[in-house]
Amino acid sequence: MSNRSYVSARRAGWIRRLTITSLALTLVALLLGLQFVYRTSGGTLFLFSTVAPILVIAAIVIFLWTVIFEFRQAHKLFLVERYPPGETIFRQGDPGDCAYFIRKGKVAVVDEETNSTVRTLAAGEYFGEIALITKQPRTATICTLSSVEVAVLGKENFLNMMRLLPATEEEILHTLQTRVAEDDNRQEEERS
Repeated sequence: MSNRSYVSARRAGWIRRLTITSLALTLVALLLGLQFVYRTSGGTLFLFSTVAPILVIAAIVIFLWTVIFEFRQAHKLFLVERYPPGETIFRQGDPGDCAYFIRKGKVAVVDEETNSTVRTLAAGEYFGEIALITKQPRTATICTLSSVEVAVLGKENFLNMMRLLPATEEEILHTLQTRVAEDDNRQEEERS
């Protein structure tokens, strides 16, 4: 299990526990209310009028906190990662589960079959999208040429972004077509 999925599973566990606690507090307040309706006495009235509102408010606060936390986590699209020079971000043939947008630094796109650098990418460019769109393994190895900071976008968020932003989808598909055509031309030249 990767570190990202472990952290995500821990957060999901805490959210589940807080939601259950919130629902349990609401249930206790409801039971106190039912007891108040069926047997109204001085002690029950006092208990219901003082404890129940506190339980309801606590349940609402906990529930709202979990909803806000879940919303913020769901809408935290990018995860920022940093790599030192000479580091391999992923290898050709690895499964593709995210795309990378370069914020700082430079990377080399390396074809492991020919052990040659296909292209160099810098800040403002991206890589890893081919595996997400084609559902194929990574087509190249990515190595850092300098200290690199990338914004990582998971597969689901990447596909949602493409669906919701047609201009972005067009630009990414155009880049994909260009890269595939360049790779095809390069492979033909190597064969001749």
